[in-house]
Amino acid sequence: MSAAAAALARPKRRVVVVRMADSAEAIAVVSIAFALALIVFPLSLPRLIVNSWQHGHLTPSMIVLVFLLDMFLYLRVAYILSAKPGVGAAICLGSLPILTLTGLAILLERAVRYTISMDLPKLEARLNEEILAHTYLGLISGIFVPFLLIRLLQQFRANPGRSRH
Repeated sequence: MSAAAAALARPKRRVVVVRMADSAEAIAVVSIAFALALIVFPLSLPRLIVNSWQHGHLTPSMIVLVFLLDMFLYLRVAYILSAKPGVGAAICLGSLPILTLTGLAILLERAVRYTISMDLPKLEARLNEEILAHTYLGLISGIFVPFLLIRLLQQFRANPGRSRH
């Protein structure tokens, strides 16, 4: 068998190697967009976020937004590297934003309950700030955590025979 035939018989599959810099770029863009939106709409954006939270629409909309951002980022990296997206990474990107943002929504509920139980002055303003801060941190976490886990899994897969002594 010639070398060309052997090369054709076993096509080498390039795996998408996710760098943390890729997710950091997305986080920077989301941070700048969030900050600019707060500067341009200082009253209406927080009111919109708080109303969405009160009606139960904030977490599902954040999940959809982060899921789309993560998929776009992953497919963009795959396209740039001319690599085929992996099934494991797709599963991580599909499930981790949901798990991360759902967990953070539970923490937000507890933080709101705790803030209400303290009976502080200007309670409504404090709650609005709490919800706004958790929304921003949830967006950032929803982008960062899946890519962090993918990167960690890729490192373990790259060194399967390495012992840890």
